[in-house]
Amino acid sequence: MLVLPLMIKDVVLKVTVNFKNVEVKRNILNSGVKDIRYSDIVVGKNHLKAYENGNKIIADPKAITSFIRKSINYDNDDVSFVEVNTKKYKDSDFYDTYIVPIPSYKDGDNYNEINDYIYGMLINSIRFSDPEPDRIKKIDLSLSSLGFDELFNGDFYNRLERIKNNNPNPLYIRNQLINAGYTKQLEVLDFFNNLDYEISQNSDVLLIDEFNTVNDFFKDSNKINRFLNNYKSMAISNYESYMNLAALNSLVNGRNLDWPTLSEEQQKILIRKMDPERSVA
Repeated sequence: MLVLPLMIKDVVLKVTVNFKNVEVKRNILNSGVKDIRYSDIVVGKNHLKAYENGNKIIADPKAITSFIRKSINYDNDDVSFVEVNTKKYKDSDFYDTYIVPIPSYKDGDNYNEINDYIYGMLINSIRFSDPEPDRIKKIDLSLSSLGFDELFNGDFYNRLERIKNNNPNPLYIRNQLINAGYTKQLEVLDFFNNLDYEISQNSDVLLIDEFNTVNDFFKDSNKINRFLNNYKSMAISNYESYMNLAALNSLVNGRNLDWPTLSEEQQKILIRKMDPERSVA
C-alpha cells in the first residue's frame, strides 16, 4: 500500500492508497511448483522469479509493470488478474497471495510513466511485505517527485480554462483535451479514480500544531528535523496536486473527487483535538 500525506489547512492526513477489491488467499504453501515462490508475481503462465538472475531482485516499479503488461495478451483476454505473493511467514514455508487488477493496455512504447510507476509501487509493497495481518508495507508517496508538476502545469490549466469557456460540457472538454495532446493527464485522473482510499486509524489524522511540537522537540537533531520538514513539504505539495486533480475531475467527469474521506468517528475525534472544550454528540 502507498501512503499519501495531505496537508489540508491545519491538518495532515495520511491517506492509504491501494487497489480496489483486492482478494487475499492466506497461508499458501511455498511448494516450488513451477518454481513459483514467495515474493513472486504470477501473470497467467509467466512469473517474475523465472526472469530474476540469482539474487538479483527486479524491483524497479516501471520494470514490474512492464513485465506484467508484456505477459498479457489483451486481445484474447487470457489474463484478467495478477497474483502477487508476499514474503514468507516467519519460520514457515507459507505466504499470502494477493489478487490484483491488471495494468491498462498500452500500444508499443506509448505508456503513462506516472500510472506505471504507482502500479509497480503498489505491487512491490505487497511482494516485499511480511504476510501478517495489517503488515503490508506502506510507502510514502510524493506526487511531485513522479512528475505531477510538469504534467499538470500552468499551460495545461490555461488550455483547460479556454476549452471550458468555449463549452462547459464534460464530454466536450475531455475530447478537446485528447485532441490537444493531453491524454496523459486524463489517464492519470482515470487511474486515480480507480484506486481505493482510506484513512483507517486515528493516528492517520495529525494536527499541524502536534506536528510542529514534535519538530521542536527534536530541534537539536538535524536528521529528524530534515525528515519532518520534508514530510510536511510533501504533504503540502501532495494537497496541491490533489486539488489540481479535483479541478480536472469536476470539469471532465462532472463531480467532485470522492477521496479522501474521514469517518464520522474520525471527524468527532478531529473536532475534539482542535477544540478540546467543545462537546461532540
